[in-house]
Amino acid sequence: MKFLLAVVALVAIFIIVYKQKRKNDFEQTSYFKITHNSLAKIEADKGIEGEYLIYKELAEYEKDGAKLLFNCYIPTRSHTMSEIDVLMLHRSGIYVFESKNYSGWIFGSEQDEEWTQSLLFRGHEPQREYFFNPVLQNKLHIKHLCELLKIKQEHVYSVIVFSDRCELKSITLYNQAIKVLHLFQLRHGISGFLEKTVLSEADIARLYNLLYPYTQLSEEKKQEHIRNIELDQESREAKRGKICPVCGGELVVRTVKRGERRGQTFYGCSAYPKCHYTENM
Repeated sequence: MKFLLAVVALVAIFIIVYKQKRKNDFEQTSYFKITHNSLAKIEADKGIEGEYLIYKELAEYEKDGAKLLFNCYIPTRSHTMSEIDVLMLHRSGIYVFESKNYSGWIFGSEQDEEWTQSLLFRGHEPQREYFFNPVLQNKLHIKHLCELLKIKQEHVYSVIVFSDRCELKSITLYNQAIKVLHLFQLRHGISGFLEKTVLSEADIARLYNLLYPYTQLSEEKKQEHIRNIELDQESREAKRGKICPVCGGELVVRTVKRGERRGQTFYGCSAYPKCHYTENM
């Protein structure tokens, strides 16, 4: 009995020491020093967790002189704010990361206003959710960032990072400089950009010092930004069309041209003939 109690006590001590060391190590990271988010907060919030997982993938570049910033609220000409989830200043340029810590199937095209998340539940029809096209979202982030820094977009890279829990089912991109990838692909995905040298150590330090204050907004300002996002989402929902459950394309009204049903209308996928999905009106 004494031996069992001793083992239990040792295990408890080990857990306490491990948790304290993990906490101490975490509080030495640039992520904690900038965001002040606790480990408990990260574990409780999927959005914050996604940003932290991106940081963990990028942390090794700090040894190479890179600087990382998180939740950077860039002012816009319309007196609102554009929030960059993760930003990396590297000798090869500026990397703007948009985090999408989603599950399910993801459909979207670079030119669509909204992308589709299809959540699959056994025995039920897929549940579809819609979100603002992250490629366009990051394009706006970069536009406002370049206006603030008074620089060209030539060496600013757009990277959309999805959770490893989702499946990028049908993603259409036309610009090869834009990356849409899973978290596990992140370092490999940007490796082709890293060989150039366009920023000096002094450039990186200057840009970091300029951008850091934009990561330290008051809670009141952050809530104002969230309200603006919610209003934008409501506006998009009000004008949203019907979405194809197979490929995520827009359903458009078509008319039967032959046969007994000639003249009748139905919904057909705009991606036809690639997608043959139809739906009765």
